[in-house]
Amino acid sequence: MASPVCLKRKREPSPTPESSKRVKEIDRNGVPESEHRSRPPRLTLPFDRLQEPVTLKDLTELLQFAALGKTGGLKQPSWCHLHHQRKVSGLSVVVLEGLSQAHFYRHYLYFKHLRTKYTSRHSYTPSPGNVISGIFSSEVVGNSSPAGALGDQTSAQPEGGLRWHPVIRKFGLESRGLTGYLLTQEEMIKKHFPVHGMPGSEGFVCTDSDDCVTDSSPLYGLDCEMCLTERGNELTRISLVDSRGSCVLDELVKPPNRILNYLTQFSGITRAMLQPITTTLREVQSKLKKVLPRDAVLVGHSLDNDLRALNLIHPHVIDTSLLYRREFGQRFKLKVLAETVLKKQIQTEERRGHDPTEDAQAALELAQYFIHTGPRQVVELYCEELWGGSPAMYQPPVNRSTSTHKHNNRFAEVLKSSGQSALFIGKRAEITLALSNQQWHSSDREVLSSFKRGLESHSFSVVQLSSFSDHLKSMISTDQHYHTMSQRLREMCVVFAGPLPSDYTERDVRRLFSSRGTVRAVRLLNATQRMHAEVEFELLEGAVLAVEMLNGTLLHNGHIIKVQRPVKESTLDLDVFLSCLQDDPLNANVIYAAGLKANAKTARLAAKVNGTGLNAEAAAKVNETWLNANAAAKFNGTGLNANVAALPDKVNRARLHAKANHSGLLEKVNGTLLNAKAKLAEANGPGLHAKAKFAKLAELSAEVNGTLLKAKAMLAEIAAEAKVGARLQAKTAGLCEEDLREAFGRYGAVKGVILPAKHSGKQKRRRHAFLKYDSPDTVDAVLSSPVELWDRKVSTRRALTPPHLCSWVTMMTTTGSDRETPDESSQETGREEQEVACVMRKLDRRVGKLFRSLPDNTLSIVLLPGHNSSHGDGLCFLEVKQGSAALSDHAHNLNTDQFPDT
Repeated sequence: MASPVCLKRKREPSPTPESSKRVKEIDRNGVPESEHRSRPPRLTLPFDRLQEPVTLKDLTELLQFAALGKTGGLKQPSWCHLHHQRKVSGLSVVVLEGLSQAHFYRHYLYFKHLRTKYTSRHSYTPSPGNVISGIFSSEVVGNSSPAGALGDQTSAQPEGGLRWHPVIRKFGLESRGLTGYLLTQEEMIKKHFPVHGMPGSEGFVCTDSDDCVTDSSPLYGLDCEMCLTERGNELTRISLVDSRGSCVLDELVKPPNRILNYLTQFSGITRAMLQPITTTLREVQSKLKKVLPRDAVLVGHSLDNDLRALNLIHPHVIDTSLLYRREFGQRFKLKVLAETVLKKQIQTEERRGHDPTEDAQAALELAQYFIHTGPRQVVELYCEELWGGSPAMYQPPVNRSTSTHKHNNRFAEVLKSSGQSALFIGKRAEITLALSNQQWHSSDREVLSSFKRGLESHSFSVVQLSSFSDHLKSMISTDQHYHTMSQRLREMCVVFAGPLPSDYTERDVRRLFSSRGTVRAVRLLNATQRMHAEVEFELLEGAVLAVEMLNGTLLHNGHIIKVQRPVKESTLDLDVFLSCLQDDPLNANVIYAAGLKANAKTARLAAKVNGTGLNAEAAAKVNETWLNANAAAKFNGTGLNANVAALPDKVNRARLHAKANHSGLLEKVNGTLLNAKAKLAEANGPGLHAKAKFAKLAELSAEVNGTLLKAKAMLAEIAAEAKVGARLQAKTAGLCEEDLREAFGRYGAVKGVILPAKHSGKQKRRRHAFLKYDSPDTVDAVLSSPVELWDRKVSTRRALTPPHLCSWVTMMTTTGSDRETPDESSQETGREEQEVACVMRKLDRRVGKLFRSLPDNTLSIVLLPGHNSSHGDGLCFLEVKQGSAALSDHAHNLNTDQFPDT
């Protein structure tokens, strides 16, 4: 078709200005600009970025750019690229509460819509706070247009000064539920609260708390009194009151260390009060854990001190000293807040010490009042009494008005100021947002119906489906559920091999099977008459290749081994599961290669010894030159003068070969030879007796010989160390992406390579990799040809593991031994699994209906938030919905596009 076009162009007249303009509209890729203008928005990111998990910050970064774009002063997200952002018609976020990454892959076959309609999938690092609250309350950093609009509005409104009040700068003008005033994990760390895993919290006891709380969660007031002991401040009394102000726990505690000062004027504790007390800190901790419900929110004034005295970690707290906040980190005393806001007298002078129950009640009532009244009204009512002036006196900090304003632009407020409407639909009032459009329903079905009705009137929607989360709460044992799920995932990566020779060890088995993939564990089974082994792989590909390629292998001692999968309930549909994984959009045109080894030749030549940079080849050249010099330097009569005179030139040439890598040694030899040259000139000088000349030449020969012999010995040592270093580097170097691209590139262009992360444990070498090609024909060519890498046969097959997974076995961890298997005959376990499967099917159908109802060019995100505990990471699905006309172009882009050069 190319030649007729060329002939036709020859017959055409010279181009007119209009035709030249049309030619210029063809871009360098041969695509008209009109087609560029008609292209829909799409999302791309590099192949190797898929293995890195995304966080809530990453998601909010993408959502903010998709909603506000460059016109709002925002940049492209740092982890992906959204093309044609201006054509994005809407945003949709669906949160499947209670689900994790492990749930998706354990019930992979039931999620037909999720795994086929969403072509981008990433592991998600669970957020310590509420995901939905985090999205709407995230700060929009770097925007100009919406922030400018907000600034213009506030300057013209009477509450312009009010907005700069420290309370309003933190919480805004709108009222929230109690979850809007919880301290985030970052704030708790900054304010020195005990946080799990942080320095200073070692040995602290964690309460049995849910990952998330709701606006209807109960508040508990807490206050403690301390005394001074040899180890510092220690607990002597604790008081806990419920949301009605009733005291539910009031205990005196005996410190384990010797008391230096009872601090009676503050604590009210005396020696006589503690004399009969035997209650210990551990006992108080146990009582607290029993009294507090799982969704309890602790309230206190400077609560960090109380929790540290209790050696207690609780994730959901409200600190009244940070609610009624002041400038520059200063805090009001509880007594002042109680007198001003509650009109109560506490900590009076006639009373000896503080009453912790009274203080706990005051802190609780202050928090309840603040939540019920809202920050704006609290500031307006008590600005003069507490903060000493009217709201109008508050002004933007000098020279920081722009940055301060930006850092206080919450996403929900910026959306509203830019004229975009946001909608939140959920089952329960788990959070209260500063949104005028919030809808609560009792079931997922009602949530979906409500979403469809209000879809066209909102550009940004967040939908919460909670049926599975409710189902988890109804289970007898959620820990058993997670343990069973972990076992099912593990069983898919296990093979049995045997019979094996009686002298075979775990190391022998690992060496045999590691050529097919990373072996996580080997267990020898000696209970049978003949020895067998259970081999557990990190990835499914390793187990599949082991069955396909090692079954029937003849070992060196005549044993023929059989490799097979365990026959269990979880593996009955494994063939169907593997077939669907192979057809997964994330695995399109991706191959798995195992049995790889580093290029030892390259590593050997590049080995460095003792920081000198002298390689083995250069050492050999120097050694050879100096050996020749050594032989020439021997005393041989009349030839001595010429040979000794030529030595400096020979050594200098050797130094050029070695590139002065061992400068100290070369300078020493060179200096000796230069000295020899001077002595030689002196010996040949006129007037010297022949006998004296002979003696000087003999002395000179001995000196040169001694120096060169030392040089030879040193070079031999360096060469030996260089060889050892080369072997060590070749052994530990692992795979190199450039080597893989070169080896596999002869079949077609390699679009991306994913290498497993280097581990510091047993698996130091990387022996497998994933390679992505641009077409299925190239993949077929690779799989149909024997692949060798540096004279070593490589095992290949179509990929089964999505790029974001590094292991099927460690997708989630559970308490107890991994080897512990639940009772397979348990009817209760089987019934629960059937119920879970039913819930998964319904959820997937609802996600499919929701996706079909979205308008074209809508950015859709489905989030499985995971868990903060050891029950595994979450999962994030991304897709820009496109019309049928754009689907073919989109499919082409999936195969050909890499991260754009921007």
